[in-house]
Amino acid sequence: MFDTVKFGVPIHLSQDEIEQVEWTRTNTSINKQRIDTSPTIFKTLRGDELQGEPVIHYTYKEFEPSKSWLKVELSIPKFLNGTNVYELGHNDIDVLNKVIRKYLSIKLKLDLSRIPFLESYTVEKVHICKNFYVGNNVKHYLKALTSLTIPKYKRREYTGTGTGNFDSVEWIAKKRKEKVYDKKEEVMQQKDYESKKRHVERAKGILRYEIELSDADIRSISPGRKATDVLRPEVATKFLQKGLIRNGLSSGVRYSSLQDILDLINKQLLPPRTKSALIAYVTEIYFYGEDICREKYSKSIYYERKKQIRDILGLDEILIGEVILPPLSVGKEKRLSKI
Repeated sequence: MFDTVKFGVPIHLSQDEIEQVEWTRTNTSINKQRIDTSPTIFKTLRGDELQGEPVIHYTYKEFEPSKSWLKVELSIPKFLNGTNVYELGHNDIDVLNKVIRKYLSIKLKLDLSRIPFLESYTVEKVHICKNFYVGNNVKHYLKALTSLTIPKYKRREYTGTGTGNFDSVEWIAKKRKEKVYDKKEEVMQQKDYESKKRHVERAKGILRYEIELSDADIRSISPGRKATDVLRPEVATKFLQKGLIRNGLSSGVRYSSLQDILDLINKQLLPPRTKSALIAYVTEIYFYGEDICREKYSKSIYYERKKQIRDILGLDEILIGEVILPPLSVGKEKRLSKI
């Protein structure tokens, strides 16, 4: 349930220890607006021997090496399994604790006793995620989500090269991002795709839901951003399920096909003029999306129509796809038969 993470690691290197590391890049910066003009040195170590190797960043003051920060960024499943197609198991964080210490010991050329345990790491960034096996319905879910607007988020859709089908939909806020995408397409678009063909079959039919937590989210879990407090399955489950409910993906909401909604409207005991107005509203959302629909209607009419449709469907959110799609729930989804 965890993918990309950036750790702050309490390791301080002496000048001799800094020089013995085979850094792949070094940058220097001087802040002329501050009284302290001591250059800040940025060291980066990016390995390429193994799939999913972490990137190590070490920053320090040139004349005060004691003022330093070590950051380690990695995809946990890629680091442990060579791919993030597979979700982490219950014991993988314990495995990470052992493997990351050994890795840092080797790369920084330090004795293992110098490398702290995960308990003392802080979390600078973390992506939580969940795989849903939905079979041939992946494209239908993504098409339905292109009509979903989340307040304070900007929505972006991406289509596969030459297909015209949506392969990802993301919502971006100032300090937070959510994304739903076709995992198979994501694997196939990676630069080293040829070496990952064995993972493509496993990724077929997987709809991946991913949330990049904000700093405020992380601190709400642990004020000190302690890694072992943040990287707990129940934490990921809480945020993922909350997101599914808000985005209309959860068990409390179902996807509806356009025809399904039109049939329900026609069955209502409503004046013909009201039915026609609601049918026009739903059809426009399906073909043009919610954003365009907002621009066409006055604010009062738009929300009146939306409330009427919600009342008819008995749903909090309206997601219209080409077919009726099963709801999604963290830890409760069922493997569907392939169509």
